[in-house]
Amino acid sequence: MEQLSALDTAFINLETGTTPMHIGCMAIYDPSTSGEQPIRFKQILNYFKNRLHKTPSLRNRYVQVPVGLDYPYWIADPDFDIELHVRHIALPSPGDWRQLCIQTARIHSRPLDMNRPPWEIYIIEGLDNISGLPKGCYAMAVKIHHALIDGQGGAMLLAAMHDLSPGAKMAETPQPWIVDRVPTAVELLARASINSYNNAWKRSKVVAKYSLPLIKGTLKRAITGKSCSLGNAPKTRFNKKVSPHRVFEAVDFDLNEIKRVAKCINGLKVNDVVVAIVSGALRRYLTHKGELPETSMNAMVPVSVRGKKENLNSFNQISFLFPKIYTDIEDPLERLHAIHTANARAKTNHETMGTTELMDATQLLPNTVSNLAARTISKYNLLRHINPFFNTVITNVAGPQIPLYQAGSKLVRFYGTGLCWDSAGLFHIIFSYNGNLTISATCCRDMMPDPAFYSQCIQNSFKDILKAIEKAAVQQHEAAVSQKESKKSEQEKAVETAQTAETSEDQPVDAEPSVSDKEEDNLLTEASKTVPDSEQDKVPTKVVKTITAKQKGTQKA
Repeated sequence: MEQLSALDTAFINLETGTTPMHIGCMAIYDPSTSGEQPIRFKQILNYFKNRLHKTPSLRNRYVQVPVGLDYPYWIADPDFDIELHVRHIALPSPGDWRQLCIQTARIHSRPLDMNRPPWEIYIIEGLDNISGLPKGCYAMAVKIHHALIDGQGGAMLLAAMHDLSPGAKMAETPQPWIVDRVPTAVELLARASINSYNNAWKRSKVVAKYSLPLIKGTLKRAITGKSCSLGNAPKTRFNKKVSPHRVFEAVDFDLNEIKRVAKCINGLKVNDVVVAIVSGALRRYLTHKGELPETSMNAMVPVSVRGKKENLNSFNQISFLFPKIYTDIEDPLERLHAIHTANARAKTNHETMGTTELMDATQLLPNTVSNLAARTISKYNLLRHINPFFNTVITNVAGPQIPLYQAGSKLVRFYGTGLCWDSAGLFHIIFSYNGNLTISATCCRDMMPDPAFYSQCIQNSFKDILKAIEKAAVQQHEAAVSQKESKKSEQEKAVETAQTAETSEDQPVDAEPSVSDKEEDNLLTEASKTVPDSEQDKVPTKVVKTITAKQKGTQKA
């Protein structure tokens, strides 16, 4: 029996009939690697049974404290039955990508049964007409409550439920499991009375820890005129009250191609590139709808603070960043540079909530108050009266870069499914696996009635970035060639000038023509008669020298 944290409880409190708070995935497998054709659902079911001991959190059942006086508890469900959680369905012919996306969206839109461990798995057969996949593949749609696991925990769960080779076998001997007795209302109230003192002490510590830094930060922003992007996002179609219906779409990319783009610009990271792709897709989509805001849209970026030694039982260990994604910038390269700068700044200044601040902040209010506040805000749609805190969620989860196998079937594609709630109806999940990177979008159907068009926007956004980088490379090459030619021309002129100077120095100086003494006397006489004394300085140098020399010679005589 383990009590939920304040953050885990927040995900429970935010759940309504139209906003189920579960995350998940849709994975596609190729059974041809198993050596057994066709693979049976019973084999897959037994596969999960034999690995449940690796993921004990999947047996956890939610138990609420009466009147919500304390945070709820997880107990090891004494009535656990895996067949209530792993189900088997099939797509109708022809079994194409569009049908699979529609089925995934329908599964994801339905809330989980909180009277059982809050997770479900659907094995979907009939994938016979999906481009790039062999006939006979099957999919696995998973949904699990966010209170039970976060994104990084989901990646750990993925690794725990797969093998590294198709022939790996696990002992079929059932592992012993200790279950919990369902606590009575009296027991839960007794625990709540004891915990009330501990919770009050925790809240006082949080107030003491953050009140002074908060006041200083507020005063600093007031003096400098700077403000955090959180709460300054423009209103878009994705920031309204959500319906109970969902849509799902995804796009595949070569991870090496994304890395090559990142290497083109010094300091750029893969995360910057994928955020720029999403930003360009949103700009294209909203421009097509005639709804592109003049100011930049903002994103919420979950960041895992899960330690290396933490396991799947650590539940949610996350914080958030709130950077701008610069949808107001048209040029793809300029937008990419701006996003890189914003992401780097968000990790070091007040736009990040740090590693523990979020989890501490959720402890400020008692569970009864936070639960009542969440339901009141949802019921009366109070968020419509303020600017949204952010416009979309973009989370990047790094998966294993080696092939994984389930019951001998190779995992060939993996896509994430996110949650949608009021004022945040669009959720992006970026996941990398075995050299492949996928961008998945989960959205309210009323906000995005054409998910296939948005998928095309994502693809075109990446093409725009590639074209911009290619154009910039051509311009840089032309500039380098022009500079090289200019430098070469200057060098050639310098060499030509030096050669001309050498030629001038090597040529002999012409000797003065010889004249007789009589001819010199005649020239001197004529010069003396025609040039007054005041104008002697204007006489050519040679003539003056001649006159002077003759005068000296006459005086000596």
